[in-house]
Amino acid sequence: MQITFNNGNDKNYQHMLNNLLKDIFFDFQFWYDLNLWDKNYESYSIVVDGEIVSNICLYKSEIVFKQKRYTALSIGAVATKQEYRGRGLSRVLMEHIISKYEGIPMYLSANDGVVDFYPRFGFKRIFEKLPVCETEIDNHISPIKLQYDDPKVWDYVYNRKNYSDRLDCLNTKSINMFHIYFGYLKDSIYEIPELKTMVIAEQQESTLKLIGVFSLMDICFGDLAKHIPFHSVKKVEFGFMPYWPDIEYNMHDYETDPIFVRNISCDLGDFKFPELSTT
Repeated sequence: MQITFNNGNDKNYQHMLNNLLKDIFFDFQFWYDLNLWDKNYESYSIVVDGEIVSNICLYKSEIVFKQKRYTALSIGAVATKQEYRGRGLSRVLMEHIISKYEGIPMYLSANDGVVDFYPRFGFKRIFEKLPVCETEIDNHISPIKLQYDDPKVWDYVYNRKNYSDRLDCLNTKSINMFHIYFGYLKDSIYEIPELKTMVIAEQQESTLKLIGVFSLMDICFGDLAKHIPFHSVKKVEFGFMPYWPDIEYNMHDYETDPIFVRNISCDLGDFKFPELSTT
């Protein structure tokens, strides 16, 4: 069975792939139109009569974990057209990828309906935890909001200086932009000019969820807490591993989509994968 490969800005291929993905997940066209598909993003598909009927994508992520750098493959867009399911097409694609990248760490976020699929290929389910800081923030500051398509957003994402040496992704800017342009964060993007920082955050009652922080300079959490435009906050939940040395937080159990990993022999400990880097 022939497998088709693409890892570039091929508009014809993107059109074929989107015809599959938009029926199963959602419309990816906005991301293709941004020309963010680069050599790190690879698609493996099976094409029948000019139509992609089964697909698996991966992204070659550069990961920092406990101060060391690794290459790891983020698996996503696992999809097969309804009438072609049950023929083992996803198995063929997955086995091809595993053979090509034997020994390279892999990870993915799945839904509850397919938790039995990935262990067949040596994936192991693990569980994230949520970093939580009990702190008070009570700033009555007029917020400066950014539109998701403001050029400043691109500057903050592509030139940020802040990374966690506990766990972070160094090269997933195009994935960050996917989440930002997708729309669900459009009312949650704030700029703090004094700190040359953009935050993506949402407040629910007394809990502030910091989904992403993009700083163009070194800052401490104390600085951020003084300038962030939120008040009546008692607790901060992080969508990433906090990297500031002046913060104390605890890791809490919480419900999230199933996470699977492969070719990881060490104990990951308590961790939170950066939400804006998931595929």
